[in-house]
Amino acid sequence: MKKQKYWYKLDNAGKIFPAISRDDRSNVFRLSFYLDEIVDKDILEEAVNKVLPRFETIAVQMKNGLFWNYFSSNNRYFFVEQEPAEICKYFKPNANQGYMFKVYYLDNKVTLETFHALTDGTGALALLKSIVYHYFKLRGFKIDHEGKILSEKPYSKKESEDNFITNYDKSKIRNLKEEKAYHLEGERFGRHWVLLIKARLDTKAFITLVKTKYKCTITQFVTALLAYSIYKETLDFVGKKKPLKVFIPVNLRPYFNSVTLRNFSLYIKGTYSSERTDWTFENMLELTKEQFADQLDRDKLQSRISSLVSLEKNAMIRVLPLVLKTIAFKIGYNILGESISSCSISNLGIVDLPSGFKDKVYDIDFVNAGYGHAMTLISMDHHTNILMSSPLKDLSIMNHIISFLVDEGLSVTLDTNYKEGYDEIL
Repeated sequence: MKKQKYWYKLDNAGKIFPAISRDDRSNVFRLSFYLDEIVDKDILEEAVNKVLPRFETIAVQMKNGLFWNYFSSNNRYFFVEQEPAEICKYFKPNANQGYMFKVYYLDNKVTLETFHALTDGTGALALLKSIVYHYFKLRGFKIDHEGKILSEKPYSKKESEDNFITNYDKSKIRNLKEEKAYHLEGERFGRHWVLLIKARLDTKAFITLVKTKYKCTITQFVTALLAYSIYKETLDFVGKKKPLKVFIPVNLRPYFNSVTLRNFSLYIKGTYSSERTDWTFENMLELTKEQFADQLDRDKLQSRISSLVSLEKNAMIRVLPLVLKTIAFKIGYNILGESISSCSISNLGIVDLPSGFKDKVYDIDFVNAGYGHAMTLISMDHHTNILMSSPLKDLSIMNHIISFLVDEGLSVTLDTNYKEGYDEIL
């Protein structure tokens, strides 16, 4: 039996986001389902409100305690909104009935935008699948959930666990010191607007290329490709003392037998020296493979988990009041967060939908509009979407990535959120 009223500490990964988020660094990510019909706003809103009570860790509001922020139950009615032009825009929960996510509709698209303090991509995807499933149920369709829709399964307390804490091991703490990374610079769009370019590929052809020719995973391939494109298209990277660092979040659930809906991911990274002048795609890819193999080790991942949790458990930090913790988080993030990452890639993999669902949802987007250049991937049965977002007006890196894919023989279909006339306002 679920509790009617409840509260949670923010998980270890989520604690920093309330302190560091702002208009140009929203820490909001987006998932969208494209339906085979125009969305009925009222039915969508009803579906969200029917589903929310099942998602105890998401139907919350954030409160300020003396020492930490915390989540408490939120039973307010949720309102869906028409999708705005800006993607992953920073929003204030107190103007959203206290909720830390938004549900938008636009023509045939349903979009969920989520503040990262609440959950990660895996948790948000479970919510969106449940919302759209209930939307079609309310529309009168009978679709077998096939055990793939979380709202149709019994609630488990394991969904609410902070698995950073449960996998903490004091004996495995290590130093997390990082050197600073190279940063992309250039003219930015105005009004904190973020450009999005979507490249659609045939999944089978993409996998065949990656596995047969390059003998690697898709995530390894695109990590090396992003790094190589930055190397080729920037004028100030070579000769810098700072390395290029591509950060890649890893879903930790498979490594630690977890089903939590809270944040449970860690970044690994591809690191490439700026002092080297003879980089090729092939040797960047080989280095990427080596770094992935080294970092994707369960013991090393647990060591990093333990090190992060140890900071939270530090007696000096614990006794600081929240207002001072917030200042410390901001300073710490500038030293250990943004400064150590050049860009990011996140791959949610293939979305597993019930068979009766697949002719109702024909496309899916996943966007993480970070502070700098970000790349995200998400796949359905027959196609994979690579979504590239950036606040910078220079498109040379994106163009290089697309040209590389085309030169490899892949058919690429492009889409963008940029429209004629935006030059005048951005």
